[in-house]
Amino acid sequence: MISQIKKNYVSDQIYQQMMEMIINGTWKEGQMIPSENVLSEEFGVSRDSIRQSIHKLSALGLLKSRQGKGTYVQKMDISFYMNLLVPSLLLNESDSITVLSFTKSIQVESTRLVCRNATQEEISKLHIYLNQMEAETDYEAYFNEDMGYHKYLSVLTGNVLFIKAMEITEVLLHEYLRDIVAVHGSKRSIEQHMKCYQALLARDEDCAIRVMSEHYDMLIDRVMHFLQKTETT
Repeated sequence: MISQIKKNYVSDQIYQQMMEMIINGTWKEGQMIPSENVLSEEFGVSRDSIRQSIHKLSALGLLKSRQGKGTYVQKMDISFYMNLLVPSLLLNESDSITVLSFTKSIQVESTRLVCRNATQEEISKLHIYLNQMEAETDYEAYFNEDMGYHKYLSVLTGNVLFIKAMEITEVLLHEYLRDIVAVHGSKRSIEQHMKCYQALLARDEDCAIRVMSEHYDMLIDRVMHFLQKTETT
């Protein structure tokens, strides 16, 4: 039974209620959940609040949106429990910096492992994403290729938690990171990705790690300024 939502911490309350409905079987595996408009009316909140909650549950692997078909309940497999290792990253928008800092540590370690263990052929495939990043003029498409680069780096480690961390980042920070590209452009980011790629090919672990760390420091700085600007407008 859906309860009307109090105004404080709206998206958190919706998120918790919707998760409970999935866990207790009110919304069953494979079932399409009500539309954003319907949920907005039933919860008594805005569509934006509903959308934020759906994004968070999607990051947990509990929901999956199918373009033009709706949003469906997913099977609660091991991915769900692995995602719960980082619950604080999923509850508040203000935790964007925490998400990025967490992701930075994952990507730095991924860079280290790839430099030590991946084959030259595996590393060379990163250039596919670089080529697409350089060619893209659409910010959304650029973001997808950028995330593809980082997710592939995690895939090369073979560590499931690293892979899930990147999936969580993609869902939670999609709009922030895309808008940052729109404001600052992609030139510096592409240069950093290229330097990291070249260092990996050369097996220069220190250089690759330094560049990856600098890249995330830049992102964190830009997101902080973005959030500060948003708060004052």
